[in-house]
Amino acid sequence: MREPTSETTFITPMCKTVSKQVSRPNTAIHYLLYTPHKLPMPAGQLHARGWKQLTTKFPDQEVTATILGICKFGARIGYEGYHSGVTINPNLGFAMLDAQLVTSDIMSELGKNRLEVYPDSKSLPSHYTASLLGLTDKADGSKRRIHHLSYPPSSENTINSGIPEAYGVIQYRGIEKATRAVQDFRCGSLLIKRDFESAFRHMPISPQDTPLLGFH
Repeated sequence: MREPTSETTFITPMCKTVSKQVSRPNTAIHYLLYTPHKLPMPAGQLHARGWKQLTTKFPDQEVTATILGICKFGARIGYEGYHSGVTINPNLGFAMLDAQLVTSDIMSELGKNRLEVYPDSKSLPSHYTASLLGLTDKADGSKRRIHHLSYPPSSENTINSGIPEAYGVIQYRGIEKATRAVQDFRCGSLLIKRDFESAFRHMPISPQDTPLLGFH
């Protein structure tokens, strides 16, 4: 599963102006993104107090409530596939091309309390799935660890195949809309692009779904 860098564009008015409200992409909620529970939560980088403050004036309060719910309970992944018991898939052979990189990356995640460790097979949840680990090339020539959630490609029982495509649609705004927003806000507008490295790792996953994202 790829962990792309997210790119968010903000338009900040620096002077008083009147602008019509425009629809925001990626705010349509297609399924229940969080469910309350009393399970232990992993370490996360979304802090409810800060997000509550940032979204106070956001026009769609359903989106705000969902963000705060994810901060507290973790995000559901939208899996609607089979729960057929414990599945352990072998890792990809080329994961051993740089075993030290794979190991150091996992140790880094452990150090940040982002992973839950099961000491033996008897302690695994009934719907635990270990997908394949591997390596892929980055643009700068180095490699990074990947977690292959679509293996085997021809199977209907992979983790990704159990998540409806509509749940993962992302809509990007074009340069035309960014230009129009600057024109609407007029004098003193500030255009900012902010990048988040390994964006998906900032998201806490619901403990109800973490057994589906296992590896060994």
